[in-house]
Amino acid sequence: MNCFLKIYGERNTNTNYLSKIIRRNLNVQELPGTVPKRIDSIQSAFPGDEFLKDVYFMFNFTRNLGWKHAKVKERKEIESAKVYKENRIFFITITKNPYSWLLSLHKRPYHQTHLKNLSFSGFIESEWKTVRRENVGRNLNSPVDLWNVKNRSYQNLDGLDVIHLTTEEIFESPEAVVDKIQNRFSLDRVSEKFMDYNKSIKEKGKDSGYYRQYYLEEKWRSKLTCNAVDKINQSLDRSLMERFGYEML
Repeated sequence: MNCFLKIYGERNTNTNYLSKIIRRNLNVQELPGTVPKRIDSIQSAFPGDEFLKDVYFMFNFTRNLGWKHAKVKERKEIESAKVYKENRIFFITITKNPYSWLLSLHKRPYHQTHLKNLSFSGFIESEWKTVRRENVGRNLNSPVDLWNVKNRSYQNLDGLDVIHLTTEEIFESPEAVVDKIQNRFSLDRVSEKFMDYNKSIKEKGKDSGYYRQYYLEEKWRSKLTCNAVDKINQSLDRSLMERFGYEML
């Protein structure tokens, strides 16, 4: 039986970086969580349109278990997928502090580019229009609800071979995270020496050291107003905050 890794995590949670360091250090193949380059290239010619990407994941869930940024489907749907029944699948989820995550999403709201022009306070009260491959099935009242829905869905994987990580944990010690994954899933190392990945995946001129300092020292706090924090707290799921070890501001 073959073994595969499946990573789930919202946008801006470090999924790309984790994939990079796993690939550099562990002998395990990852199930695709994004569309093939040819589809991405075609779709890019139609800004704001996500149709091809949605269709790809709609027809390929049984082979790849969906978009890496999706709401995780119910356990029975995962277990009935062809790739799950025929292989051993290891799961990893990544959760990020909601306050810093919302700041990141405001900076780059993906298919809803118009939201970038709003103030942060306006952004967190705006409707979030989901795409089909998110598996949410409806638009959400706000980006805060998006954080709640996605991270709540990770509990669907409990009882399977799963590790729940946080972005901050990855930044604190990527080597320790790789060791944790290796030991939990009994994987082989590529080499004895840990191989990091220091280049920024999305922003030139910024490396992993920059982001490590920014998030672990919580420098993002200076960008939050008391009014924005109050608005976030009105919708934030406190039980999820406790589950992932975050404190309400």
